[in-house]
Amino acid sequence: MPSFRFLTSAVLACATLFANITHAEDPPSAVGPLMKLFQSGRLPAERQGAVVEMICNRGNEHDLRVVFDKVVAADGLPAELRPKAIGWLTDAAVTRKVKPAGELAALETLVVGPAAAKQPALQRGALRLAAVWKDAHITPALQKLALDNDTSVELRRAAIDGLITIADPRAQDTLKHLAEQGPTLGIRMQAIAGLVGFDIAAAARFASSVLTVAKPTDDSGPMMDAFFSRKDGSDQLAAAIEKHPPSPDVAKVALRYMYSVGRSDAALSGVLGKIAGIAADPAPPTPEEVGKLVDDVIAKGNAARGERIFRRKDLSCMKCHSVSRAGGQVGPELSAVGGSSPVDYIVNSILNPNLAVKEQYVTKVFSLDSGKVVTGVVIDRDEVRVNVRDVTGSTITIPTADIEEEAEGKSLMPQGLTKFLTHDELLDLARFISELGKPGPYAVYQGKTIQRWRMLTQPTTELTAEVPHLENFRQHVLGSEPSAWVPVYALVPGTLPLEELRPGNDPTVLILKGEFDVRTAGKVAVNVISTETFQAWIDAEPAPPGQPIVVELGPGRHAVTLRVEVSAKSQPQLRIELSAPDDSSAKFEIVGGQ
Repeated sequence: MPSFRFLTSAVLACATLFANITHAEDPPSAVGPLMKLFQSGRLPAERQGAVVEMICNRGNEHDLRVVFDKVVAADGLPAELRPKAIGWLTDAAVTRKVKPAGELAALETLVVGPAAAKQPALQRGALRLAAVWKDAHITPALQKLALDNDTSVELRRAAIDGLITIADPRAQDTLKHLAEQGPTLGIRMQAIAGLVGFDIAAAARFASSVLTVAKPTDDSGPMMDAFFSRKDGSDQLAAAIEKHPPSPDVAKVALRYMYSVGRSDAALSGVLGKIAGIAADPAPPTPEEVGKLVDDVIAKGNAARGERIFRRKDLSCMKCHSVSRAGGQVGPELSAVGGSSPVDYIVNSILNPNLAVKEQYVTKVFSLDSGKVVTGVVIDRDEVRVNVRDVTGSTITIPTADIEEEAEGKSLMPQGLTKFLTHDELLDLARFISELGKPGPYAVYQGKTIQRWRMLTQPTTELTAEVPHLENFRQHVLGSEPSAWVPVYALVPGTLPLEELRPGNDPTVLILKGEFDVRTAGKVAVNVISTETFQAWIDAEPAPPGQPIVVELGPGRHAVTLRVEVSAKSQPQLRIELSAPDDSSAKFEIVGGQ
């Protein structure tokens, strides 16, 4: 398949040739030849995406106007290209500060127009674009979405983000109303997160009030993130919480979350730790203490128990680190670390993560002119933007023009995280990491089993009540939003422990999928090994009977999806092994990552 660069070069060459035989007068533009080709009606459909992206990346306000008009028109661009074009227009506004010339009110039709709900990806993109353009004309539409209880959580979040970014005075009233009287704690927390951008002191008061009625199971993470993203935000939150403290369990969960996203801010850590009854952060160990711990790790540590500790949500190790190519991409990949690093290095890295941070994982702290603070590892940068990977693994694009100050930060793994561990748990964790990459059950991954899975967080009754027919599978699985899935990870040897995914010991139905990239077409054998009853699909088709499942597949990304009826039995398990049969020329790679 031709590369994108080759296709773009070919399109640009064709456009230049066409420009040489036309005599139309156009405003000066860096993409003049492309514009002529785009507007001529002679552009092949398969080249439209490359051309529209180039226009948005380099065009002036008149060029972007042409793209905008085609996006707004129902038949202006192919349906699958319209959300992409909205994204490219958004990028032009963020990184180059360029937006289409003229009146832009027509964007509202993509946010709340009659067809908006039928095209959710386009609707969300249009909402984000309106926010980036700071179009106050659309504020009433955003308020309507934010206040309507029928609005989806994702769309409501986008509406609140839009109100924050546009900074219309009407938005502050809406956010305060939702922060105090929102129908659910989740909505109140979202509104408080938005209010941080307007009135951080009021937001802190609302946050402390919400936490006093929250349960440990309520997710306060996004709300806390909003305070972490502002200068002095955590200090303001700490002061408010000290006056109106939550329950010890809620404080403990908040403290765990704070550490899981790489924060150990002294004031907030101190207040939450005092309420939760957790001691202050310990000092880094002395060489003598490290030596004693190393002896104990070797003599008493248990790697199997340590792997379960490594997977614990409250520690969030897998949010930053990957093992067997499955997990976060923020910190180093750990598959071979035990085979190349002595135990004392591993113990020191756990207890004092700032001791020796490798250059590619040094964090940067960017203070922006908006008052926001972004912390993460720089992926790449140029004169226009800086791309940063934060502790969640998300990529944040920062326009260089918005940066007021840049400083070197600490490790995203905060010191003191181990205070949530007992002494024996620390020994087990260190032993597990020290075994990674050594011969045996923790040897370096050979690429035969699915290690990173996706799990559908809220499967519909059409999926759980019985094995779905093909139309329901296409609608509720293949048609689901990417945000409806969360990553789950197999153990290092390749087994997915299903008991971690069910509620207690209650039977449940899980929808899981693993992905793999076929580089050379041919037959691929998919062997599902499970203690539980399951139904499998390969891409959009039910799997043929028999084990292993053997299917002929072409190049590209493919998915194996399973509907698993998890019973109440002890240690339910699942494992998928992929291989190429002897008579197959197929070559493939299992997809890992976060």
